[in-house]
Amino acid sequence: MHAGGWWLQLELRLIQPHAFSIEMKRGSVMARKRVGNKRVRIIAAAAKLFGDKGYHDTTTAEIAESAGVAAGTIYIYFSSKEELLVAVFEEFLGRHMEQLREGVEREKTPRDKLMRLLTYGLELMQNNPDSARIFLSQLRQSTKMITTVSKRSSRAYKDIIEKVLTDCARAGACREVNVPAVACMLFGAYQSVVLEWVADGCSYTLTDLTGELSEFALHGICSADREEEGAAQ
Repeated sequence: MHAGGWWLQLELRLIQPHAFSIEMKRGSVMARKRVGNKRVRIIAAAAKLFGDKGYHDTTTAEIAESAGVAAGTIYIYFSSKEELLVAVFEEFLGRHMEQLREGVEREKTPRDKLMRLLTYGLELMQNNPDSARIFLSQLRQSTKMITTVSKRSSRAYKDIIEKVLTDCARAGACREVNVPAVACMLFGAYQSVVLEWVADGCSYTLTDLTGELSEFALHGICSADREEEGAAQ
């Protein structure tokens, strides 16, 4: 797992000084915090183990041991290992979708917003290769819960793409297009690029493809000369 893996950031939230206050007058509040933290610890442990060993080769007993909780505690928060996997996805995607929105909003021009959108998406997978492997492989399972989280995550990403495309069209940075359809195409292209990278063992730098993906999004595959010839015919 990448040294800066998101699950590590999740774990670091648990060691802030205020989380371990032992003031007796706030004992009941602290007890509730400790209980809540168990769920966070379980998700962080599951994310790391799923990345290290794979979802199917990881047992709930191993997750419990890594999280420092009793084996049965997992089922207080999650009805099954699959439901825990969904929680891992939602934590991973929720955290990064918010960062993506913020990053896109900071850019000044619609073109830069589109570049940031594509760049960050590839950086996210590049920096979390184990999560990328699990995410892409498990999202192709047909179970109801996985399908649900897949639709939610896809919708969140496509919402951002659609807003950027709308801004690009209004600013004249791209032609008027069927925004929902083109958003689906861009999202599909992004997924395919990442899937190919995962299938190749993450053996090359994914973010090196940012320029190519951006050019494809902005200009398509026809050269300017070809476009002029087509218009003249």
